Order: sequence, then C-alpha cells, then structure tokens
Amino acid sequence: MKTLIKLLIICLPSLLLATHNRAGEITYKHVNGLTYEFTITTYTKTGSVDNASLDLLWGDGTSSSLSRSNGTGEIVAPNIKKSIYKGSHTYAAPSSYKVSSENPNRNEGVINIPNSVGVVFYIETVLIINPFLGNNNSVQMLNPPIDDGCVNKLFIHNPGAFDPDGDSLSYKLTPCLESGGNPIPGYSIPASSQSFAIDPNFGNLVWNKPLLAGEYNVSFIIEEWRRGVLVGTAQRDMQINIVACNQNEPPVINPITRICIEAGQGFNVNISAVDPNTTDQITLTSTSGLYFNTNAPIFSQPTYGIGNVSANFNWQTNCDNVRKTPHLVSFKAQDNGAPIKLVDYKTLEIVVIATAPKNLTANAIGSNIRLSWNVSTCPKAI
Repeated sequence: MKTLIKLLIICLPSLLLATHNRAGEITYKHVNGLTYEFTITTYTKTGSVDNASLDLLWGDGTSSSLSRSNGTGEIVAPNIKKSIYKGSHTYAAPSSYKVSSENPNRNEGVINIPNSVGVVFYIETVLIINPFLGNNNSVQMLNPPIDDGCVNKLFIHNPGAFDPDGDSLSYKLTPCLESGGNPIPGYSIPASSQSFAIDPNFGNLVWNKPLLAGEYNVSFIIEEWRRGVLVGTAQRDMQINIVACNQNEPPVINPITRICIEAGQGFNVNISAVDPNTTDQITLTSTSGLYFNTNAPIFSQPTYGIGNVSANFNWQTNCDNVRKTPHLVSFKAQDNGAPIKLVDYKTLEIVVIATAPKNLTANAIGSNIRLSWNVSTCPKAI
C-alpha cells in the first residue's frame, strides 16, 4: 500500500501538468521544388506544462522537433495560450504524405471524450505533391478556435479559411483522434436539442443547441479541390466551452447577397448586425485572404455599436482577382454578454469575372460567319 501511495504521489503532479491541449491545426506553404514549410498552431490551457518545442512527423518515415517561433506564446483569451511552431522539410519524390503531431494530453473532464485526461492530442494534415496539378499551399485558418457558447443558445464557429491558390474548399466533420491518428474510443458528437453539423460549402460549424454545460472537443477537415481532384486536407481539432447563461442571446448578422462583378469594377456593400439584447455592445470584424492583396478591400474594423452595428465593405477589383472559385469574406459579430460573449458569422461570396469581349464584329465569309473581338485586357480571361 505504501508503495502504491508513493507511485501516485510521484505520477499525479506529472499527470496534472500534462492536461492542457485545447485546440490545434497543421498548415503548410510551398517553398520551392519539393520543399515545404509547415506550421503547427496549438491552443493550450495557461498554467499547464509549456511546450518550447513539438515533434512533427513528416509522413515519409522521418520527424523533427520544431521550436516555438512566437516567444513564450500569446495569451489570446482567458486561460488560453496560442503557440506557433515552424519547420521546413524537403521530400524525396511526389506522393501523398500524412503530416502529423501528437502531444499528451487533453484537458481533464472533456464531456464527449471518455477519460480525456489520459488521451493524447493528435492533429494531422495531408500534403499531396502532384506535378500534374502544380504546387500547392494548404488552406489557412484566420479565425482562432476560441468561440464559446451557452446552454440552449445557438453556437456558431467559422474557421475563416482561405486558399492561397484559389482551390475550391469543402468541409466535413471527423472524430477527434488519439495517438497514431486513431479515432478516440467512445468519442461522440456533442449532444444538442436540434442538430450539430458543419456547412460543407462555407464551413459554419453550427451547434443548435447545446444541452449541458462543460468542455467539448470537436474536429473537422477542410478539403482542397483543383479541377475536381483532391489536392490536400487540413484538420482542426477545437474545444468549445459551454456554460449556463441567463438571458443573453447571440447577435445576428443580416443576410448578405452573393456578388458577381466584372474585373476593374468596384462595389460597396453594407454589413450590419443586431442584438436581441438591445443594451449589448456588438463588435463587428472580418477575415479574408483578400485583406492580404495589394488591392485589399476597405472595411473599418473593429466597428462597435449598442444594440446594432454596421460598416461598409468596399472593394475595387482588378484583373488579378479573376478566378473560377468565389472569393470568400467572413464577418463576425460578437456581443459583450456575460459570462460568455456570443457570436454570429456570415460569409460573403464574391465572383470576379474577366472583362467582357469588346468591339465584337461579324463578317460573312462564304457560307460562314467570322467573329472577332479585341484581346481581353485580363490575362486570366478564358
């Protein structure tokens, strides 16, 4: 008995310190040739064990230890620290590679993961090197996984994903994974009064509505498609904290209309939100890959309002913005309710097409008609 007590005393502090992983994802960028730079982003419980480095398995039988690149980490929300780890790797040949990282352990008491304190936190991404489809960069997720919710209130999260290559994106739920990339035994989708699902086109993760307070972990995969072929995937495993709230209701962003515009034209659209709790302050923000463009849209953020809020989204397009897939802009409205700030997301679709043919002429040549027009000023016109 004394020996058993000693073992418990020795092991318990280590076990407690290891209960920290809340959320994470792995993304990558093409550098040159067969070389790619990978980024592990984790969200951990503050005050727990602090990882100055993490191991990354490259998917080709090798691995490396990646050092944290953002100092000692960044506090992004109460009791949540964000850490970033970066490293590059050169592959021997084109193929499909499952790149992964795992780290003990998850938070204690996650409701939909049995004995979560003893379950390894595992995330992965799939890199497909296919010379016939061209180089690929993974999807990037601009909205952090730190949205919380209330019992019996609509919960929405959107990763704010964009693809630097303009590939089409699709979303699907997947079980949370443990050591070796295996589904966690006993894992279950969080219980709801109506539904729990992810929008396959826009990535809105909608929990309608949570039944019990507590911490839950969920996972989804974002797939990239190019000319109908899968070119890569990225997984986000995230934790959602649900608490019992009083009368707070989430804000609602008004419907947004899809826009189709010819390159070279500009447009303006008003984005607005209202809150059923008319004395709540609403914060309106936006994320999109478009904000990294040289001709980035103009949107004043954050914009604040009491009970309601609005701001104009302006964009002057050019020929570089022409592509087959829509540009997506994510808007987030968050109230200042207590104890949880509730949110709503909406996505704006923008299709930019090449300029229309100019100076069309038709000339009869025998029994045929010859059509001719000026060469398009947009090099991406097809």
